Amino acid sequence: MRLPLKTEYACQMLAQLALTYSEEGVRQVEDLAAAENLSPNYSVQILTTLRQAGLVISRRGKNGGYLLAKHPDEISLADIALAMEGGSIIESSPGNEGMSSGNVHAAWVRVNEALLENCREIKLSELVATADDDSDWMI
Repeated sequence: MRLPLKTEYACQMLAQLALTYSEEGVRQVEDLAAAENLSPNYSVQILTTLRQAGLVISRRGKNGGYLLAKHPDEISLADIALAMEGGSIIESSPGNEGMSSGNVHAAWVRVNEALLENCREIKLSELVATADDDSDWMI
């Protein structure tokens, strides 16, 4: 299993927005993308999805850009993943009607639920890089 890059990049974009949350500053796509070494065009796609999910607000105009819709402590990894991936982090097919398919599917549903619960405990505020951050953060 692999975390989709789009979800990982969404976490990075939101971490950038969290840096200026208390200032209520609007950040432009180009600045966000440059800070995280991402393509501005791809960043717009990600931010559009996050806006549709209610995690960011967009402002139009010359001084427009994006800002968080909620405090960084109110946004979890689960919120971000579900916004980017839909109804689950791990998607399992119901199987092929074989004798074990129902049990296998139920097991993956349980794994998804446990993963979501763990992701709900990790808040966006924990993802924000600081000047003294050694980038070796581990859960």
